[in-house]
Amino acid sequence: MCKPLERPSGRKKKAAATAEHGFSPTLVRASADYEAPSVLAWAFVTLCTASFYLGPLILASPLLVYFIHPSAAGAAFATAVFLACHPVRPNRKFCKWCQLFYRVFDFHHNFTPRVNDVARRGNRLSIVAMHPHSIIPLHGFIWSAICDQLLPDMYGFGCTTDQALNLPVLRHLLQYMDVRSTSKRVIMSGMQSDNKNLFILPGGVAEIFLSHRRARAGPNVQT
Repeated sequence: MCKPLERPSGRKKKAAATAEHGFSPTLVRASADYEAPSVLAWAFVTLCTASFYLGPLILASPLLVYFIHPSAAGAAFATAVFLACHPVRPNRKFCKWCQLFYRVFDFHHNFTPRVNDVARRGNRLSIVAMHPHSIIPLHGFIWSAICDQLLPDMYGFGCTTDQALNLPVLRHLLQYMDVRSTSKRVIMSGMQSDNKNLFILPGGVAEIFLSHRRARAGPNVQT
């Protein structure tokens, strides 16, 4: 018969979510580093959301254009190939633009300016996993904004499926945030060779298809 595990006696560990570790005891409204009109914020969020659908439409556009205007199908095909294949470099300025999400979603957090100093003193690589993934993971854009703003020394790279990195518009936004393939080779290279932290939403496609509206995952659900 197994004996239940007993907690070792001694002093208790300090809670990690304290001001000493860079966390506020209450939620704080996120504040962008710049002022922007509400219309611009909504337009940017709409673009990021629509990017998940614009890619497939752009790839299918040559076929659609062919039936309407055959002579323009070649130009549509060349445009689709260019947008799907040309190299895109990471651009941290895009992360600052993602601060526009704060206003639209009334975003709150419990970070303090001290959190970056605590993370830097830790001097270790981290894997930041966020749950749930959801169908359109807009919180990935919010994380890139808050991490770039309050945890600049922790900002690393993200990972997603290869299919997403081949879709026009969506691949541009993702690679601006330094999102890469989820292959083992890419992840190991990013963490070991580039010495960068990893940000990932581990649920992925499996979580999307196994989830139910207005339902919470049970204690035995694994993603």
